[in-house]
Amino acid sequence: MRLLLCSLLLACCTWMTPSAQARPLDRVEAVQLTSPAGGVRLSGLMRLPTTGTGPFAAAVLLPERGTDEHNPLSPDNLLLTSIADHLVSQGVIVLRLHERGNGGSEGAAATTTLAERAADAIAALNYLRTRPQVDVTRLGLIGHGEGANVALFAAAQPQAPTFVVAVAAAGLTGRELLANQPVMYGKVLGADTLEAHQQHAYRLAEATAQAEAAKLRASGSNAAQVQTYLDQQHLRLKAQQRRDQEARVKHQRAMLEIVRQTTDNAQAQAILSNMLRQRYPAIAAPDVQATVQAITTPAYRSYLSFDPLPTLPQVHCPVLLMQGDDDSEVNAATNLNLLKKGLKGNARVTELRLPGLSHALQITKETPGFEAPLSPDALTDMYDWVKAQN
Repeated sequence: MRLLLCSLLLACCTWMTPSAQARPLDRVEAVQLTSPAGGVRLSGLMRLPTTGTGPFAAAVLLPERGTDEHNPLSPDNLLLTSIADHLVSQGVIVLRLHERGNGGSEGAAATTTLAERAADAIAALNYLRTRPQVDVTRLGLIGHGEGANVALFAAAQPQAPTFVVAVAAAGLTGRELLANQPVMYGKVLGADTLEAHQQHAYRLAEATAQAEAAKLRASGSNAAQVQTYLDQQHLRLKAQQRRDQEARVKHQRAMLEIVRQTTDNAQAQAILSNMLRQRYPAIAAPDVQATVQAITTPAYRSYLSFDPLPTLPQVHCPVLLMQGDDDSEVNAATNLNLLKKGLKGNARVTELRLPGLSHALQITKETPGFEAPLSPDALTDMYDWVKAQN
């Protein structure tokens, strides 16, 4: 019993931010359930408020695909952990399942389709419906990235949740979303890519333009002349960025077409390896192999054919669409507009666009990059909306 308790506390702390670890631990229970999709056994942790007997509102958290559960400070993982911390502190039960192939859950993430993830989510809802502490009239799904699309897909099925919070959900098809991402395989290739060098060149061009403007001022040019020069350099840089973006999207779309049309993995991987080496001459062989394997998995192939729009008219519960305006992975304007179009028959849809926030609701204006702080206001806004769903 002591060993089991220690294991539970350690697992809970893995999903908690450093600030959360300083607080008294929640009531934590290990969860085991079976998904109707293949009879796969899934494990996870349910966190209950420290005070009260309920019944409490409850939510199942659905992560972005590929979220690193072993790194509590990765942006995707930190977002869900922070959501859980905040909701539990406000009297909401939170259940977070380990994805298939992780943390004791059976199956493999590489072969799990979005439809199977939705079946897993519904199984988690049904588990919570059996718990006396849960108010079944306030039982929702909160998803991030692909997890947000899983939540919306599950909400269109029988045994749907009573509310959905979709953070950075896609409105584009899977193929188009991936093709338009900054680097669709960037998490595999790492930072030393053509695109990283391009970003360095952009910053250098901006710095050079500012230095030249300073020289113009020193040599007697008036403010209008200096501004004209800066405007010209800005337009030139924007045009170069647009050309680079178009080339990247064209290359990524071509790779995805190879994946889609070539069902034989060995053949597809050989073609993709050649395409990667042509674009990234310095790429290491292990990185090539890891990349082509990642984008030819059954799960990746399934996502390429995914279209979120056809099932959205069947979503009748309240929906909160949340997204940062600085999301570089899922363009806010494009995807929110498509989602709202698909949900137009649902009068209980709320859109919340958050200025200056990233894909994982980090404050990019303050500290750009991996370690940017999470927005506490976004967590408050989310809870306030969930609380209003009575």
